[in-house]
Amino acid sequence: MSPTDASATFDLDGVALAYELAGPAHGPLVVCLPGMGDLRSAYRHVVPLLTAAGLRVATLDLPGHGDSGISPAPVGQEQIARAAVALVERLGGPAIVVGHSFTPDSALLATQLAPTAIVGAVAIAPWATTPKPSRAMAAITRLVTRTPLLWSLFYRSLHKAPPADLAAHRRRIVASLRRPGGTDALVAMGAGTTKDAVGARAAQQAPVLVLMGDRDPDFADPAAEARAYADAVGGASEVRMIAGAGHYPHSERPAETAEAVLELARRVGWSVAAPRA
Repeated sequence: MSPTDASATFDLDGVALAYELAGPAHGPLVVCLPGMGDLRSAYRHVVPLLTAAGLRVATLDLPGHGDSGISPAPVGQEQIARAAVALVERLGGPAIVVGHSFTPDSALLATQLAPTAIVGAVAIAPWATTPKPSRAMAAITRLVTRTPLLWSLFYRSLHKAPPADLAAHRRRIVASLRRPGGTDALVAMGAGTTKDAVGARAAQQAPVLVLMGDRDPDFADPAAEARAYADAVGGASEVRMIAGAGHYPHSERPAETAEAVLELARRVGWSVAAPRA
């Protein structure tokens, strides 16, 4: 099998969505969805480990993010799930979908929209609860999500073991947010009004692996949050805590994150090699 490494776009609801594909020409596929205000390159350290184990890996820029077009409507979890399904249909399955922070429910919903092609989901740093912010906190959130530099600083604060190239990645995020309309999707996500796939948890049938950094500053008790999310999903879920990681274990602890994804791959019956660091 000859290796592939290509960037391309496809259309969803009139919006061009950008993705990057790496790995062998054929075989099982892992689709990686970034969290809110992030880019497909969030998975830059995990991709080589997964492809070394024989998997194809597609990383997607969410609508309104990175190289993807600006969505005319607020970007919701259901739209992101449909984007994941469309990408799997384009590239061919079977597939596992990985979601982070805002997008784990999208990953779950994708398995339900295409149960034959998408056979499992990974939920990284998922929110089990949706706390109601005070007026002051809601105002701060609006300011941060509308201001690229402030978002970049907040993004940095959520790392407990930041990778050496985090500053460069943050510069790419800021550049994306500074395009015309570049903060629209982030503002809507930050407001919490587009979390429209939360109900997918109760309907989940395909296996789910919940990954959580044990130092994630987004949660008062990261382990409890992970367990609560897994409990909401039900018997199809397992929890893996990543020692020393904050909110972004895929960039902070890529080897452990890759091994967890491969664990799920083996669980659904895929033959994969051990990752090489």
